[in-house]
Amino acid sequence: MNIVIIGKGQVGSILTEALTDHNVTVWQQNLIDLTADELAKLNPDVVINAAGKTDLLWCETHALQAFHSNVEAPVAVYRAVRSLNDKTFFIHFSSGCIWDGPYRTDGKPFGPYDPPTPAAFYSWTKAACDSMLLAEDPNRVAILRPRQVFSPITSPRNTLMKLVRYEKLIDTPNSMTSAETIVKMVRYLLTATGDRAGVWNVYDKGVTTPFRVGQLLAEAKLRGEPTAFTKAELDAFHKPKRVDTVLYDERFEKTIKPEPVEDMLRAAIAGLAA
Repeated sequence: MNIVIIGKGQVGSILTEALTDHNVTVWQQNLIDLTADELAKLNPDVVINAAGKTDLLWCETHALQAFHSNVEAPVAVYRAVRSLNDKTFFIHFSSGCIWDGPYRTDGKPFGPYDPPTPAAFYSWTKAACDSMLLAEDPNRVAILRPRQVFSPITSPRNTLMKLVRYEKLIDTPNSMTSAETIVKMVRYLLTATGDRAGVWNVYDKGVTTPFRVGQLLAEAKLRGEPTAFTKAELDAFHKPKRVDTVLYDERFEKTIKPEPVEDMLRAAIAGLAA
């Protein structure tokens, strides 16, 4: 299978290493330059967009560039994919951060088609791009929404590496997504002949908190014991607002059968500590 992966960040690198059994091309130029002519040369069966700007403060202070990277360019690539032929499938990585929770107003986790409640410009760009992609053609795109991606890789985007740095951590419910679950989700989409389009929430089973992850990192001697503080205390100084989100997706759970989040966290932390 010919696969084009866009992006060399944490997710793009994970997928590039995991899909070596396919013919993978990593597009490292500007996303907007991946035109229909360039795609025709590569002849992809699947295009995976794992590129984008994710730093909350940068997106706030560079709104035009963030809009271009997170909205305009992915939509342009999807249009190029659709103009290429009627078979190439597009996988787009969005974010579970489009909701500000941790739960809906009725106390339930956020489902894949719940209306977005973005609390930062970054979240707004991701939600806007999702909506535009679905409006183009919902049958040839899968939108994946992971939340707080983690792995045994020492990447600055690895949530585990972020949580090593802070003395104080909030003890609020959140979903998290391991590299293994992302790879499992993408492999399913590569081979599925039926139900694969639309929006997928992608996460490990169960709920954890940043404070609990800090405790697991402390057990592995990767940091000192964390101190818990409240979300209100965090919101008082952390701008843009940091969101807490718990995800649910019945289709995802039935199809992928994700592993328990604490088991996946312990395995990833052991890899970092090795």
